Amino acid sequence: MSMVDVKEHLINTINALVNLSPSRNIISQLILLLPEDLAVVEHSYQEATTHYVKAILESLGVKFGDKVERVENSFADALYKNIHKTLDWLDNEYLYREWVGYERAGKMREVRSSLAKLTGIAIDSLLNPYLEWAKLVIRKLLNTYGKCKVLGFLKALLAHNSFRDVDYRRENWQRFLDDVKAKIGANPAEFKDILRFIIDTGEREMLWYKGSRRHTTGYVYLVHSKYHLDPLLEETFRGYYGTHVYENYEYRIRHKETLKKALEEASS
Repeated sequence: MSMVDVKEHLINTINALVNLSPSRNIISQLILLLPEDLAVVEHSYQEATTHYVKAILESLGVKFGDKVERVENSFADALYKNIHKTLDWLDNEYLYREWVGYERAGKMREVRSSLAKLTGIAIDSLLNPYLEWAKLVIRKLLNTYGKCKVLGFLKALLAHNSFRDVDYRRENWQRFLDDVKAKIGANPAEFKDILRFIIDTGEREMLWYKGSRRHTTGYVYLVHSKYHLDPLLEETFRGYYGTHVYENYEYRIRHKETLKKALEEASS
């Protein structure tokens, strides 16, 4: 196989992954947003509950009941995980374990520039499924809650790199949320929805365990939001100082530059 053939296959691989992204594939989009109430699915995806489409989805591992859900370890479940990995990888946010005395979250840097060189595609023309998806989600939220609230919240969030607290009290994080809620003028119900749609549904995907002599026990989680913008990575760890035991947690902001770009494009 010649190098030209390999390059063509790499381009085909990228295109195949992009075509599975939720911004371009309605099946992937529905699978990404599950679980969901049947009534919501019927309203948002009217064709999904027709006999033909339902049969397709069930063959992929989607279960219909009062709630529509992915079946654990099904192809739909594998596709759900693949979507997240593709969104990260093609946005320079591919998370991996890097050994530097202890395991920690890392970032495969320059993925996009490397792929641009290898494929001969200009980096600005290299497709970015996360950017496409983020723009769609932000436009939907702007139409629902208005520019002031959505843009205000996201801009405030992206002004930070991380939020770190001692003993899991989450004081810095809660202080940030209280301040930004007041600034954007959101009522409690609106703000609860904005948090759920943009940053946190309460579902955390454990990526790996971490530990060292200083931080002997810790975990790294990906925090899922309803529309899977997923801008938060959560690290929790327990450490010892002499006989004193302390517990810390940290939120780190992900997809920062891409979300800024999505904000600019979606709000123009």
